[in-house]
Amino acid sequence: MKQEILKYLKLMLGLLLCALGVVTILNSNLGLSPWDVLNQGLNRTIGITLGEANLLVGAFVVLFSIFLKQPIGSGTVINFLLVGVFIDMYIYLDIIPKGDILLKKILILIIGILIFSYGCYVYISTGLGCGPRDGLMVILTKKSSHPLWKIKTCIEIVVLGLGYILGGTIGVGTVVSSLCVGPLIQYFFKLNNQDIKKLEHRSLISEFKFLKGKVLK
Repeated sequence: MKQEILKYLKLMLGLLLCALGVVTILNSNLGLSPWDVLNQGLNRTIGITLGEANLLVGAFVVLFSIFLKQPIGSGTVINFLLVGVFIDMYIYLDIIPKGDILLKKILILIIGILIFSYGCYVYISTGLGCGPRDGLMVILTKKSSHPLWKIKTCIEIVVLGLGYILGGTIGVGTVVSSLCVGPLIQYFFKLNNQDIKKLEHRSLISEFKFLKGKVLK
């Protein structure tokens, strides 16, 4: 059970880092990440917060991922429920520096992309289930012969286009993050000798049986 608790703590750490990365990229003032262009477009179109938009988009992508038979685990549910809350929390606390001069903007953007990419690796590597957007990335990577970074980049370009149509802000940072996040996530997996195509995620049912067995022992 101690190992399972550590796994859940790692999951939470990864999600906190993801949310921190999202807001850091936002504060660079060089443009949002592609998914957040979509979130911002929804924010401006229907008046919901960025966190609420994150939840709405997540719900749609989860349904599509289920159709593609991506396992829905506890990590999926926790990601769906908490990442948006964490994003709103960081924005409310206003503790992340904002870019004003160009050099500072570039530095904040780079830091944000690194934090976000590493956060994605941390929580996905627990095997507790992918978040909505990453679940789509993982299942498409497993079902194709293409590497993760290509799948991730293609997804983000499509999302970016939709977000732009809805009125989301696109900047240099948007382009940079869309091109860098996928390769960075793949790099972190390779750095830790893990193959995302071989990584198995527990479904809610299999996880319940696994944890029940652990408790009964």
